[in-house]
Order: sequence, then C-alpha cells, then structure tokens
Amino acid sequence: MPTAKSKAEMHDILRALLRESLRLQANGASGSKLAVAQGYVDGFIRAMVESGLSDHRALLEVVREVRGELGGPATAHVEKQTLAA
Repeated sequence: MPTAKSKAEMHDILRALLRESLRLQANGASGSKLAVAQGYVDGFIRAMVESGLSDHRALLEVVREVRGELGGPATAHVEKQTLAA
C-alpha cells in the first residue's frame, strides 16, 4: 500500500511541475502543450490547498523560488498602495 507523501515531498513535486511549465513557456511551446502543463500546476496547487497539506503563503514561496531560479531575481519590489479618495 502506498504511503502518503510529506509536505516537503509534495513541494518538490510542485517545483518540478513549475520548472517544466516555465521551460515550455520559455521555449515557445504550443498553446495546447503549455495549457496542459499549466493545468497540472494549477490542479496540484488546488489539491494541496484543499487537502490542507499546504497554504497559499507556502505555495507562493515555492513559485517565487522556482521563478527566481529560472528567470533571476525580481526587477523591483512592489508595495501595496491604497487609492486616495
């Protein structure tokens, strides 16, 4: 009987899915192929959140980490601003 994977193992799987999706995007993959890869990422993230295995903050950190690996650091830090009436 298969054993449940740990949170760290699930985040590692997500990293691999994200790397593949971003690689396809960078290489100009066809829309359908890219959509499938992005669908896997979206579904995996949703499953992790709905199962309670991870939260949005931790998942965003994984995404930020992988995007930084492949595309370098962000060009600017953006602060939340409120509109004056």
